[in-house]
Amino acid sequence: MRITLFIGLILWLTACGVGNPLVLPTDTPPPPTFTPAPTATSTPAPDSILGFTEFLAQTESLRPPQRQDLVNRYTAQLAKTPITGDNQAIFLWLGAAESVAVIGDMNGWKATETSMLTRLEGTDLWYLVAEFEPNARLEYQFLVNGEEPNLDPLNPKTIKSLNKPNSVLAMPGYETPTELLPSEMVIPQGMITSHTIDSSYVNQTRTFFVYEPAGQIVGGKLPTIYFNNGTQYLNLIDTPAILDSLIAKRIIPPLIAVFVPPINISQEYMLEDAYVAFLADELVPYVQQTYDADPNPEKTGVMGSSLGGLAAVYTAFTRPDVFGLAAGQSGDYGVNENKLIQLVKRQQAGTANSQPVRYYLVAGTYETADGDESGTILVANRRLAEALDTTDQVFLYEERPEGQSLGLVEGTIGRALAFLYGNPD
Repeated sequence: MRITLFIGLILWLTACGVGNPLVLPTDTPPPPTFTPAPTATSTPAPDSILGFTEFLAQTESLRPPQRQDLVNRYTAQLAKTPITGDNQAIFLWLGAAESVAVIGDMNGWKATETSMLTRLEGTDLWYLVAEFEPNARLEYQFLVNGEEPNLDPLNPKTIKSLNKPNSVLAMPGYETPTELLPSEMVIPQGMITSHTIDSSYVNQTRTFFVYEPAGQIVGGKLPTIYFNNGTQYLNLIDTPAILDSLIAKRIIPPLIAVFVPPINISQEYMLEDAYVAFLADELVPYVQQTYDADPNPEKTGVMGSSLGGLAAVYTAFTRPDVFGLAAGQSGDYGVNENKLIQLVKRQQAGTANSQPVRYYLVAGTYETADGDESGTILVANRRLAEALDTTDQVFLYEERPEGQSLGLVEGTIGRALAFLYGNPD
């Protein structure tokens, strides 16, 4: 009877919504209330300065085996190196080594204290944080254990050089010239023809190559540009493709380009009057007659790089009756005890031919020797620009945060020609 009444009481309490009367109150806190999740913050990209900084911070609390695992996972996510941001660049090298250094335009291709990478303890990762101009473009390699230089295996961007390819660091502010970018428009291709000419001035049979632009107007006399270092501009730099793009995009007018390979650079480019006579009195008349080119000096130019740039500016300076335009890219104007610079200075006093010539000069701010600017290409360019500034000559002098490289030459061909020949419109 008591059992029946007890069960009945439970059923009655439950039916009344009282709940389970057998569960006694305890000290257990009530269940937590719902709290909205905090707004998610974006994770920095691994190949960003912040991403690398966070990666380093994570390694500090790890033991060597775990640290190497993190290195492996981190580097597998990298799309490219060096890691860049604003004015910082982080170089990375993976592999067992005793020492690793960056050598390149930034240090005269010599290992220095500031170019040595630091090994992340307990791993095979080496790194160096460096600062450069936000728009710098520099070529480099890694020197491992002081032996043969190596390309950066984590950097797919390379460029040809006189000896072998180099890796390329382009800071975020560097702008690739439009003529070097892939184009959606159809770019008509010009034609290259090989020629030979017997020269009485240099006592040689010279081979040269002539570029004719696509779609040449019949009967139109085109301007002409002569390239010293002809082999370099044809084989190491695809100058014909650059000309195609510049002309198609109407950055420069259609023109004829003549590429003159050197035979003895140390002789013919060292202010050699016989070479100047070969260009002015033999090659130019041949090209003008064969291709019906415009004979006006204001439409005839010569350009080159390094010693070829020296020879180009010297040629126009001494023969302005033929060449009214000249460009020197990283021109080595300090040779022969600054002879060319002294000639230009004398022009100020009226002791030299003052027939007008339009000049384009460009040099890299890293064209120095171990950071010492004295006696370097950079200083020689500045001195020539200062000398030209005292004359009535029209010129443009530019400095770019680069070193003496084919990349600088390639990247300023368009700027040089646009300044010399003007926009076709």
